[in-house]
Amino acid sequence: KTQLLQHINADQLLQVNIATAAPGTPGSNAIFATNNLFKEVTDSVGINYVHKQTDFVDFNIQKLLPHKLSEYGPALAVGDVDGNGLDDMIVGGAAGYSAQFFLQQPDNRFLQKALLPNTTGKPTDDMGILLFDADGDGDLDLYISGGGYQNPSGSAAYQDKLYINDGKGNYTLDSLALPDNHTSKFCVRAIDYDKDGDLDLFIAGRVDPWSYPKPVSSFIYRNDSKNGHIKFTDVTNDVAKELKNIGMVCDALFTDFDNDGFPDLVLAGEWMPVTFFKNDKGIFKNVTATTGVNKQIGWWNTIVSGDFDNDGDIDYIVGNAGQNTFYKASDQYPISIYAKDFDNNGSYDAFSTLWLPTSQLDQTKKEYPAQTRDDIVKQMIGMRSKFQNYKSFATATIDQLFTKEQLKDALQLKANNLKSSYLRNDGNGKFTITPLPAQAQLSVLNGMVADDFDGDGNLDILMNGNDYGTEVSVGRYDALNGLLLKGNGDGSFTAQSILQSGIYIPGNGKALAKIRGSNGKYLVAATQNRGAMKIYALKVTHKLYALQPDDVTAVLKLNNGKVQRQEFYWGSGFLSQSARFLYINSNVVSATIFTAKGVSRIIYF
Repeated sequence: KTQLLQHINADQLLQVNIATAAPGTPGSNAIFATNNLFKEVTDSVGINYVHKQTDFVDFNIQKLLPHKLSEYGPALAVGDVDGNGLDDMIVGGAAGYSAQFFLQQPDNRFLQKALLPNTTGKPTDDMGILLFDADGDGDLDLYISGGGYQNPSGSAAYQDKLYINDGKGNYTLDSLALPDNHTSKFCVRAIDYDKDGDLDLFIAGRVDPWSYPKPVSSFIYRNDSKNGHIKFTDVTNDVAKELKNIGMVCDALFTDFDNDGFPDLVLAGEWMPVTFFKNDKGIFKNVTATTGVNKQIGWWNTIVSGDFDNDGDIDYIVGNAGQNTFYKASDQYPISIYAKDFDNNGSYDAFSTLWLPTSQLDQTKKEYPAQTRDDIVKQMIGMRSKFQNYKSFATATIDQLFTKEQLKDALQLKANNLKSSYLRNDGNGKFTITPLPAQAQLSVLNGMVADDFDGDGNLDILMNGNDYGTEVSVGRYDALNGLLLKGNGDGSFTAQSILQSGIYIPGNGKALAKIRGSNGKYLVAATQNRGAMKIYALKVTHKLYALQPDDVTAVLKLNNGKVQRQEFYWGSGFLSQSARFLYINSNVVSATIFTAKGVSRIIYF
């Protein structure tokens, strides 16, 4: 039976009575989505993969970390690894587990295959993963960066690995191709920055293990391979010396933000501004100070690009911690961290702070330590005698924990913006920053893909997110179920519900990448830390135009007279690499595609 109450006012007690209900069919009024954009197809494409990882408690090393640094996988990269013309995938493995290939077959199903036959003693997580042609033989080789927090600083466990493809998807480790580098790293990106015809590399330095939040260096590797002999040379000091101790970099993008024909470099990092390096004829120069957004310091951890306002230049979406967190940051009241070995016992101490009201009666804000007395005593036993009860610690500000003399030589970092944001390209290397809609602020944003999913001529953004690795007193960031932001064509966005988008990724979401299905469908793959990989298919798919390896950008002419610029990457988004193709719908009249050397071709649709 059912009872229908209409025109209900708020703030009243409603009474329903089965005796006055009318006969009805259970579920007859249920609402089912009929016009959502995506449909989950994980089972139908033959994928049954759940990421596994042995839990490592970073907080046993540094008690006051705001979050783990060992739970960021699995990374995801897409490309044709076995030479059959179809997009395949590789998903990174945690310490003790092999990376896994998913080889696409003509029947649109994927076959799973391990990269490593034996993972005994595998000491680190696979962090950044990149499929690219290292030796110029036409197939995709495999780069895996070593990262995580489990091993001490400088451990050889963090050495990166390059695997060479025999053309059929069989990979062999080349132990001599890469320079020695024992930094704990993150994403890997490729570009022919010096325009000599081969792909060079950027590798992000993420953290100094056991010494968070010390800044670390990131790196440029030049491809010096010749005659089948693969060699990469660390040329950071020569071409990008300002990458030395640049910070804790989470994501990077080779992108021409000033439209001068040279690929520049944009970095997203923790306790950093979004950082812009201009490519001045092969030399990368830090020009962040002139961008207009240099004072926006955040926990930026992902970046994707797109011409979201259809004006012919590239704008950016940068993901952050969001607003649904204990940590609140603003220009007036930033969050901060103070770090050094305060008690000279050989362990690195890092104290986070934030501004809170003095009391319920006195709303004057002061800077307090973010963690509890119990946690601080575990990190520095001397705090037990300094604050002998909870009340004394509860009212203690940071300048009561440490003297000015103690703080004088401490590393001090601040963040004033935790909002995930849109960076509008104003031209001449200038940007305007605006926050994304509230639905995008509910949790940490990770993997993202930008494309015109609904076919209205405007770029949309698909997002994966959450972070279960936070410290207990803050609680994990788990409010995101995946999200689709519909682009309005002017740099503004409208959040879509799960019913509208068809996207539901409720776990500890990480990477996100697009794939061409063998049946012509536009697919999106999403990974989750210690969760299932999910595959979604765009219900209405137009033309998927395959790109050549040296294609770098395209200018699309739309039927409304506007133009839209797109760039093509070897890696984009949080630990992600999407397939290289153009999605052409009915709004596109033509596409002018440019190679790295400036050669263009026009395609009409």
